[in-house]
Amino acid sequence: MKFLRDNQTGQGLLETIVALGIIVAGVVGTMNLTLSNQKTSQDTVERLIATNLAREGIEIVRSIRDTNWLTCEIISTVLTCNTWDLGLVSASDITAVPIFDIASNAWTINFTANDLTHNHARVWRKNAGGADNIGTQFQSTLTTPADSALTGYRRMLELQSICTNKTISESCASGNSKIGIRVQAHIQWKSSGTESDLIVEERIFNWR
Repeated sequence: MKFLRDNQTGQGLLETIVALGIIVAGVVGTMNLTLSNQKTSQDTVERLIATNLAREGIEIVRSIRDTNWLTCEIISTVLTCNTWDLGLVSASDITAVPIFDIASNAWTINFTANDLTHNHARVWRKNAGGADNIGTQFQSTLTTPADSALTGYRRMLELQSICTNKTISESCASGNSKIGIRVQAHIQWKSSGTESDLIVEERIFNWR
C-alpha cells in the first residue's frame, strides 16, 4: 500500500509539471505573437510616415511649378511660360532637399545636399512654439532648429529633366527642349535597428 501511495504521489507531481509546461508554453506563445503583432504594427506606421514624406516632397515640387505658372504672361493671346521650372533646377545638380521656412510658411528647393548622409537631409519635428506648427515635420539648413526634435527619417529629392526626345537626364541636349521633370523622392529610416528605404517617383510636366 505504501508503494501505491508513493506511485500516486509521483504521478500527480508529473501531471502537475506537464500541466505547468503546457501553460507556460501557451503564455510564451501568446507573448511572442503579441510582440510580433506590435512590431508589424509599428513597421506599418513607420512605412506610412515614410510614404507621406515622399509624397509631400513630390507635391512640393508640383506646387512650385504651379506657382511659377501663375506668374506667366499671355503673349499674343498665347499663354507661355519659360520660367515654369524656376527654383527646380541648378545647372547639372540633380539632388536636393525641400526646405520649409516656418516664419514665411513657404517651401524652397535647396541643392546643397548630395546624398542622404548630409545634414540637410534630416527630418525634424516641431515640438514647441506656435500651436499650429507643433507636430510639423520639416527639413532645415540649420544644424539644430529651435523647438524641434530630430526624427529617424531622412529625405532627398532627385530632379532630372524630361526632354522632347523622351530621354531623362541632368539636362537636355541641344535641339531637345525640356518638357518636364522626373521627381524621385528617396526616404531612409531605421526600423527596429534595420535600415529601410523607400523611393516614390512622379513625372511633372510643363503645362503648354
